[in-house]
Amino acid sequence: MTVTIRRYREPDRARLLDITEEAFPEASLDRLIEQRYGVLNDCPWPLRKRAQVDADCDANPDGVFVAVDETGAVLGYITTRLWRETRVGWIPNLAVTPACQGQGIGRRLLEAALDYFRAVGMTHAKIETLAHNARGEHLYTSLGFDELARQIHFTMVL
Repeated sequence: MTVTIRRYREPDRARLLDITEEAFPEASLDRLIEQRYGVLNDCPWPLRKRAQVDADCDANPDGVFVAVDETGAVLGYITTRLWRETRVGWIPNLAVTPACQGQGIGRRLLEAALDYFRAVGMTHAKIETLAHNARGEHLYTSLGFDELARQIHFTMVL
């Protein structure tokens, strides 16, 4: 399979949102909350996660990249945000459809985002993952990211 990384186009949005739901069940804090407490206020975790990706596409569409196969089918994506004051580029979301994971697509998407950060003058890149996402942790460190800290998330019923 030939995979190409290209810039996001608005017609890609629906597929990005579908991939979000397919790819994030094990790496979503919102999903973990839902597993513990159930659906919050009739708003299941996929809707909340989709809203985050929607916001990324709206905030910085030039910094969203998609991986497509030779037919043009979208296989994965990465979103970015720019903090121009500090020159830090942030990667809030990276997802590859489960059927295509483990084929280097996530790495290529990350490399595209890092190239974009360099091209727009960022000096640092930031990405986060949950501690149990061993695949993500391995990928990020293999590309040169340094682990700075581990964060503990707490939730309670009010």
